[in-house]
Amino acid sequence: MGSEKEKIENISLQLKLDEQEELKSILSHAAELSGSAIARIKCVDKFIIGMDMRLGDGIPISDLEHFFCDYVVAENKKVLIEDVVKEAHFADMLPRLSDKDLRFLFGIPVFLNKEMVIGTLCLFDREPKIITDLQQKTLGMLARQIELVIEVGTNKRNLLNEMQEKEARTYSLMKIAQLQSHQIRRPLTTIMGLVNLIKEDIHPIDADWINMFEISTNDFDKTIHTIVGESMASKDLKAIRFNKMVEEIDDYAILILDRDGYIENWNKGAERIKGYRFDEIVGQHFSVFYTDEGKKRRRPEQLIKEAVEQGVARNEGWRIRKGGTRFWGSIVLTSIHDNNGDVIGFTKVTRDLTEITQIRDSLIASEELYNMMVEKTRSLARIGGWELDVANNSLSWTSITKEIHGVGMDYIPELTNAISFYKKGESRDKIMRAVQLAIEKGKPWDLELQIVTIQGNEIWVRATGRSNYKDGICTKVYGTFQDINASKGN
Repeated sequence: MGSEKEKIENISLQLKLDEQEELKSILSHAAELSGSAIARIKCVDKFIIGMDMRLGDGIPISDLEHFFCDYVVAENKKVLIEDVVKEAHFADMLPRLSDKDLRFLFGIPVFLNKEMVIGTLCLFDREPKIITDLQQKTLGMLARQIELVIEVGTNKRNLLNEMQEKEARTYSLMKIAQLQSHQIRRPLTTIMGLVNLIKEDIHPIDADWINMFEISTNDFDKTIHTIVGESMASKDLKAIRFNKMVEEIDDYAILILDRDGYIENWNKGAERIKGYRFDEIVGQHFSVFYTDEGKKRRRPEQLIKEAVEQGVARNEGWRIRKGGTRFWGSIVLTSIHDNNGDVIGFTKVTRDLTEITQIRDSLIASEELYNMMVEKTRSLARIGGWELDVANNSLSWTSITKEIHGVGMDYIPELTNAISFYKKGESRDKIMRAVQLAIEKGKPWDLELQIVTIQGNEIWVRATGRSNYKDGICTKVYGTFQDINASKGN
């Protein structure tokens, strides 16, 4: 039992380290997204012990930082202070706080099971900041990811506790079995003795013998029923409840793999995220979720090798659902060992990060598009922008781009009707080819073309385009759109 207990304690320590790595990654994303110097997770001690975390080396922890984290917990809602000195409520409190350097404060409560506040995700900076609704939404999603990491970690530790209880219970059951064998042996010995009396002609089969035999068999029957009843009553109801809880989790895909990577079990979250029913996927190799490119690079085999050697392997990339659709997944593959320390299988936990990465990519693309427009409009006018989300096949235009096309501000562009604005012939052929090469090969373009406005006017435009790629897949194409009809006329 000692070696088993030590093994479970080592696994528990590894789980905590894994959670800390996940939380550090989330904090890093939050700080990068908001441009904040300090990012912090502060948990209420009585719920989560030792999970406080802070990014912002070289910046001392201030009284204001402590106060604000506690304030967000008390308010139980998102709090945004873009500039402390302009907020009268906080400005009145500043004289009682030792640090007055922090100007930007943002906090979101972190919940357990979507009900109880257990801490906060807070961001701080020494400069005032303005963050958009899209950034706030993304930070809210990151706070939810923190909740999921803590929930899954708590569930895993509960499982380890169940394993420890089972080890102790197994030992106790062995002792109970010895006692029960004595319980069975007594009436059984009596029955065998009565049978031997007949075999050896020591006692005749009379009313007394039949009465003694009946009493002994009834005693034996009662003993057996008592033992069976006690065994049924002592079933591990906690383990049953825990297993059902894991099955019901739908935010994470949780899989059990054998030593070679074949799927033995999974939960409802895996069914929701990956699209397969339980009976469709059990027995298949987990490489079924990887792209053809990932399989060519032998990524599944590399992850198993890393998990065997390091105990755990992590990866982010495109994964394949049933039906062939893609999603951006983050996986943690952890090895399972037997009593001798040999790897006998793996647990695989997958998070669907598609929505978060789409928002992050939108922010990056929007910023790059803005920079392109600023660069090109330093000495020019009448220039707009556009963006194509390849994954969702959705197109967006800025107001100036709509104005150049002659459409109203409520006009919703689509790729097919956007192409139809280009004049038939050379201009339309060129733009169709340019979009195709941008999506397939990431090739940018800068072309002078003719379009026909909604009013039927032919004008010259300058259209540029660039691509965003993630793990070899084009996710967005975006660029500028400029009216150059006057210069072409000259």
